[in-house]
Amino acid sequence: MKSVKYITNNSDFFGALTCMLCLIHCISSPLIYISFLSLNTELSMSYSWWYNIDYVFVLISFFLVYFSVKNTRVKLMKYLFWLSWITLSLLIINEKTESFKVSEYITYFTVSALSLLHIYNLKFCK
Repeated sequence: MKSVKYITNNSDFFGALTCMLCLIHCISSPLIYISFLSLNTELSMSYSWWYNIDYVFVLISFFLVYFSVKNTRVKLMKYLFWLSWITLSLLIINEKTESFKVSEYITYFTVSALSLLHIYNLKFCK
């Protein structure tokens, strides 16, 4: 129970960490996909777990944004957190469904913005 309390009290630190891991995942995914395809077709089938880890990052970031919003004093930060998270979620869903043609740089920008919001909230808004 203490570990859950520790995570909720430090949600901004873990939120920034999760966003950075998500960004590393997003940038490295095309490289990993190309290497799997060049090695063997059987290995390319095991790529699906790496491809779908985006949903894990979105789920974790939801809870960290939720706890950060609960702990912040600044009302604007609450809106910015949810706006960034919703935008990131929609971009990831769009990436999987390919409904609209959107540059991956927008996803990189959004996850970076969410990370910076966590860092800013950690430093100045508690």
